[in-house]
Amino acid sequence: MKGFFNLHPTIRVRLMMNFLGALCFSTVGGSMTIYYNKYMGAGITGILLIISSIMVFLVGLYAGHLSDMRGRRPIMLFSTLVTTIGAALATFSNSSFYFNPWTTFLGFLILNFGFGFFNSASQAMIVDLTTTDNRRTVYSIQYWIINFAIMIGSGLSGWFFRDYLVWLLLAITIEEFISFLVVLFGIDESFNPKEVHAKVETNIIKAYFSVAKDSAFMYYLFASIFIAMIFNQVDYYLPVHLSDSFKATHFLGLEIYGQRMLTLFLIINTFVIVLCMNAMNKLTKNWSRQTGIGLGIVLQGTGFVIAFLGHNFTWEVVAALVATFGEMILVPFSQALRADLMEGEKVGTYTGAFSVTQPIASVISGVLVSFSSIYGNDGMAIFMIVIILLGALPAIKAIRLHENLV
Repeated sequence: MKGFFNLHPTIRVRLMMNFLGALCFSTVGGSMTIYYNKYMGAGITGILLIISSIMVFLVGLYAGHLSDMRGRRPIMLFSTLVTTIGAALATFSNSSFYFNPWTTFLGFLILNFGFGFFNSASQAMIVDLTTTDNRRTVYSIQYWIINFAIMIGSGLSGWFFRDYLVWLLLAITIEEFISFLVVLFGIDESFNPKEVHAKVETNIIKAYFSVAKDSAFMYYLFASIFIAMIFNQVDYYLPVHLSDSFKATHFLGLEIYGQRMLTLFLIINTFVIVLCMNAMNKLTKNWSRQTGIGLGIVLQGTGFVIAFLGHNFTWEVVAALVATFGEMILVPFSQALRADLMEGEKVGTYTGAFSVTQPIASVISGVLVSFSSIYGNDGMAIFMIVIILLGALPAIKAIRLHENLV
């Protein structure tokens, strides 16, 4: 907590907003696919999710560049107003006055549109207000806060989503409006584009071409696609593996089958992060970036290799622990490195460029799942080893290039 109170006041406000936003959104976010599937069918649901992903991808690119042109605060004000409207529409679409899954989707599409703007500008603001010395602390606290919020929100979702969805959506609407007021009255601008206007490229295509010339950043951007693929496995191949190959057993009188093992995997992950993140930060405080990022990627990826090769309760618990410890090591180092690789007057554009990693990772992860019936668990474990190498080696190369320049 001492580290928290030593941070810039705006950073402290942003972290509290992170907690409230993650708490409210996690009560519905993970279950909306089930909602769409129930009312629209699997085929339509897949199309809707693709549309949403493409929109977030395009918005991230535009919003990042725009925050360099206009500043962070105007983008955050606009985005929180948009997310409030989207959440309000979703709420109304599930009220006792009116029910329509299509306008619910439209509400969430507007909500995600606003999130795309907000995330690019707010992440750029964190870079503006932190230094190389305290970034790991900021990202560690942010990571802990989000996981703690998701743990609570997911629990609330399990109890209330089915029967009280409209109230959960109302909570999101109120939270987003509060965020708008907080940005309006409690957050100052962290970046004045007028002071660096001569250095900022106004043409968005030229701006991203200038980012593409940064070799260290591009190596890390490439690595981050595969790092994201490791994180994605909880939502992609792991559920398939546990559903098809896990041998049901009993634990503390409760039957553990594939779906429950997936839930338990996620519970272990979140619980260990909440309990051990602070200790892990102290343990890795003096580690080099190459050690932190390299070991983190290898451990997290190895956890999923174990998970894919395992078929019983013990192996999956071991896999969850190995993957989680790797994740705790990796996240603060990787996020701090990403921030350090961004140039001051082009932070927003760099942030926008980085936003492409998750959509690309999701597409590749989906393709691997689609063809997994051909190569099975063993083949997927081999692919994971390749993914680990494609994540670790370019990341280490980026670190070496960056350290040679500073």
